[in-house]
Amino acid sequence: MTVTLKDIAERAGVTSATVSMVINNKPNISENTRKKVLKIAKELNYYPNVIARGLATRKSNSIGVIVPNLASSFVVRILQGIKSTNRDIEYTVQLFDTIGQKENESQLFQRLARERRIDGVILISSTVTDEDLNVFRDESVPSIVVARKCESLDSVYVNNERGAMDAIDYLVEKGHRQIACVTSSKQGLPTAERLSGYKLSLQKHGIEFNSELVFELEDDSMAAGLQVFQRILEVHPKVTAVFVPAGDMVAVGIVKEAKRKGVVVPTDLAVVGYDDLPAAEVLEPALTTVRQPKLEMGDYAINMIVDKIEGREAGVKHKELQTKFIIRESA
Repeated sequence: MTVTLKDIAERAGVTSATVSMVINNKPNISENTRKKVLKIAKELNYYPNVIARGLATRKSNSIGVIVPNLASSFVVRILQGIKSTNRDIEYTVQLFDTIGQKENESQLFQRLARERRIDGVILISSTVTDEDLNVFRDESVPSIVVARKCESLDSVYVNNERGAMDAIDYLVEKGHRQIACVTSSKQGLPTAERLSGYKLSLQKHGIEFNSELVFELEDDSMAAGLQVFQRILEVHPKVTAVFVPAGDMVAVGIVKEAKRKGVVVPTDLAVVGYDDLPAAEVLEPALTTVRQPKLEMGDYAINMIVDKIEGREAGVKHKELQTKFIIRESA
């Protein structure tokens, strides 16, 4: 049997209008009345009619979360942060996986922005440009980009330059001077910022930057790491450490291929990854890496988008989070 506002009102000894004001978080209600009504609503397992509320407020009470790859451990952890926080927020989350294809993303952006089936958008990374994202700004759809900074929209991201500097500082302190850097050209990954941090740390320690020690991949997979290991040895066999801003999965591939070739990690070669994915901890030897605060990014994103939807925030806002250097066995 469906519980109505009238049922709650009768149990609480107030009017249906008062119950409606409490449920919709309106002002001018005493704290005692608010607590009493909410307690009874919970006891009766009351769920507001979202469709009816939407017709009245022209809101869907739904937030779209767009991801480039639902199979990514990085994406999954951010989604966990969103889901955990969303338990206390009266919005449903609709998930859209674009499979990393720019055409899919562009069409989806146009449709979501113009059909207005959602009240706001959270975009986790992207293969598209800031210009492509402007459709949300032009259509006045509250939007937040997660995992990279976007000048035209709200964004939650980490200081990738600082994270890379921490990694290189550590390797130099351990006595390494010939440090290779493995980046990725895959769109959506902020590897340019990480490469900048690599260069800045070398400069700080008086080590000349050598472009031959930078290896760019088209992918961020373990298979790409397996393949790049041989290139590193061929180009510069004196390399004693590898920093992998392309991500942990590439670093995992490098460690596995090194072991297959008889190169001992970390005695012969130190390896440092980036992201701190679950695979980093179970790898043997366990991977030293730069941790991104993925849960926190999801938490900030959902709170920021709700504040924007409900008018508590205006203008473009950016939130920068800090990485953490995690020392394990590979370096």
